[in-house]
Amino acid sequence: MSPLTKLFVVLLIFLSVILTAGMVVYINKEDVQRNALAQTKAQLDAKTAEADTARQQLQAAQASLQNTTVEKNAQAAAAQKDIIQLQQEKANLGVELAKSASQLASAQLDNSRLTEALNAAQASGAKKDEEVVRLRTSNDTLVKQSSDLNASVSDLTNRLEVTERERRHLAEQVSQVSGENERMSKVIQGARLNPQQQQVAANQSGLPRINGVIRDTRVIAGTQYATISLGSADGVARGMEFKVVDRGGNFLGTLVVDQVEPNEATGRLAGPNVAAIKPGVEVRTQL
Repeated sequence: MSPLTKLFVVLLIFLSVILTAGMVVYINKEDVQRNALAQTKAQLDAKTAEADTARQQLQAAQASLQNTTVEKNAQAAAAQKDIIQLQQEKANLGVELAKSASQLASAQLDNSRLTEALNAAQASGAKKDEEVVRLRTSNDTLVKQSSDLNASVSDLTNRLEVTERERRHLAEQVSQVSGENERMSKVIQGARLNPQQQQVAANQSGLPRINGVIRDTRVIAGTQYATISLGSADGVARGMEFKVVDRGGNFLGTLVVDQVEPNEATGRLAGPNVAAIKPGVEVRTQL
């Protein structure tokens, strides 16, 4: 075997070792990304189940409210009918009183007998008035019960909206993990082992290099958000991820874009040192 052939064999073995090591690194990173995606999908399924449960509760409450409303409306209608009847009876009693007074004036009948009849009619009218007050009180109680049921439906609706927001947030996380997994696959496929070659592969994968700064930060519903000095005019798109670093180049966290304007964008912050992210720190698509 000639020296050249031996050299070729050694180089072939060396390249095989390098290829094997690269495949091991790629497989390990793929497993990590796959596990993260599976966990996020499991959380999404749980939140979706919670949303379905809340929606079923809302539908049940709405059905109960509708049945109760129909029942209460029927009761209110019956009460209103009783009120009208009592008012009619009261009006009739008034007519009778007027007739009795007319008869008393015209015929001068027994004053004591007419007085007793008048007192009886007035007592009956007072009882009718008491019955009207009772029915009105009952109607007010029914109105309050209906209001309480409406408040319960409103509370269930708010809970459903909160669960739906959490579901959408988890769905966005699944999309983000999938995108990151695809990006890492592109980087690994172009890598040759050392970090310099991996950076070259990232530059060759078509991912844009965009740098900007944090303009302001705020907390919304317990989640840290930030606005950056880059927008659609700079090539920023919804779902794009930026690395946040301080002036010394130390990694603070990531920002995933939710909303994009022409000259600025807003996104959620996450990472090991989110508390240190202040206006003026730098954001980059590539470290």
